[in-house]
Amino acid sequence: MAGKQIYRPLQGREATSEARGTVPQPALAAAQVVAPLRMTERHPAFLAMGQHTMFAVLASDQLHRLLRAGRIEQLVSGQVLYSRGDTSTRFFLILEGQVNLSLHSRDGVEKIIDIQGPGQVFAEAVAFMGRPVYQMTATAATAARVLAIPNQEYIEMLLGNPKACRQVLQHLSSRLHVRIREIEGITLESATSRLARLLDGRMPADATDTARLKLTETRQELASYLAMKPETLSRALRVLANSGAVVVQGRTIDVVSRVRLRSHLDDVENFQADS
Repeated sequence: MAGKQIYRPLQGREATSEARGTVPQPALAAAQVVAPLRMTERHPAFLAMGQHTMFAVLASDQLHRLLRAGRIEQLVSGQVLYSRGDTSTRFFLILEGQVNLSLHSRDGVEKIIDIQGPGQVFAEAVAFMGRPVYQMTATAATAARVLAIPNQEYIEMLLGNPKACRQVLQHLSSRLHVRIREIEGITLESATSRLARLLDGRMPADATDTARLKLTETRQELASYLAMKPETLSRALRVLANSGAVVVQGRTIDVVSRVRLRSHLDDVENFQADS
């Protein structure tokens, strides 16, 4: 379901943008800052790696090896980390902030495909391609810190480690399932159901019936991600609020009744069975 897309100039592009069929834009004034890593098991990057499926089964010395080969990049809001079509030599783990993964038309219209936050990995699947090329453009939606991990170093780490390989397959399979679920939602669910499902999925694991959610995205970014127009998103929020499921105050959304929130979910399987 194609919704109205948001427009954002592509910043930090290389001269090759014209060759890719995109409109070249002026580079972002602020330079990318690369921070050296101090080897300690209490380093935030080390702790974040240990909590992610792709690294959890690796030994401490293997994690240190990846950290020595990697680097932390500090990004300003709006900064392009890489563009679609760039050769991929590394993938990323977000330590702080938000990164949007998007596609762009020739005239600069942006469609946000994914929104990544702290603890999430992106561009990892590309590392296993025969010709690793980034498939989307990654842009810092807020000030962000990311750990850049060399593809080759990680792949070499997997050799001779079947358990780690299994974890990677599990992670990639889960990502594929999420993508299929998103396609299903866009094609079969109403706008209100898609929004309700997103909010329900963002509630803390220990939440029962209530929770306070603070959105990092703008309304336009969220609408683009959910494949709807901003005005459709506003209407969906009003529907949820009027039903007593949520209270909306700017980017803060208080879920006051998870039961009422879930009552807005379209039962896709039953819908398919009845049709």
